[in-house]
Amino acid sequence: MREAEITAIMASYLDDIDRITAKMYLPTDDDVMKSWQKTRGVGEYKFPLPKNSELGTAELVLYDVGGARNHLQASASCFDDVNAIILFAPINAFDQQLAEDPQVNRLEDSFMLWRSVIENKLLAHINIVLFLNKCDLLKKKLESGERLNDHMPSYNHPNDYETVSKYFRNRFGAMHQQLTPNKSRELFIHLTSVTDTRKTHIIISNVCDIIITASTNKSSL
Repeated sequence: MREAEITAIMASYLDDIDRITAKMYLPTDDDVMKSWQKTRGVGEYKFPLPKNSELGTAELVLYDVGGARNHLQASASCFDDVNAIILFAPINAFDQQLAEDPQVNRLEDSFMLWRSVIENKLLAHINIVLFLNKCDLLKKKLESGERLNDHMPSYNHPNDYETVSKYFRNRFGAMHQQLTPNKSRELFIHLTSVTDTRKTHIIISNVCDIIITASTNKSSL
């Protein structure tokens, strides 16, 4: 995990140090949401769908292939039966570098990953859900005085959260519109902070509806 991320997580835990060090401490939902586990290989996770869904008794299967571009490229041929691709882009990372390559900006790496996904002809038939994540950390970083233009010289707009987040949303969307080989593919972009469990629950419910609709349409063909 990157040093900046560790610092942010540690600060949130230290704010609750008395509660966390108590003898009868039990992690809260927020504590769990702030935890982190590195993806190793391809992980498979299954979630039962509500019984009143359009698919009847069924389950949602999630495949986690990690964020590295080589992982996704190697797994692309396995996506034949996938109804949606979900990607996370940490838009707060504009001032950070990759741990494995300090010469590469983390946000620029997200743009390169995004490009490799939307240009891939093997994935052209799959709708995409893009989470522009860690918006809470982005807002705090901008309010602290960190300037996006110092790390992305091409950005020449105001440095407030609303303008910056809109810029990122439009840039990712414009790249998809320009580079996708399938102009009819649907793209859904959400500004998210996974530690905001209430908003995240609403977004995930919407994503599940998208996946169910895609699966229903596919089965009717």
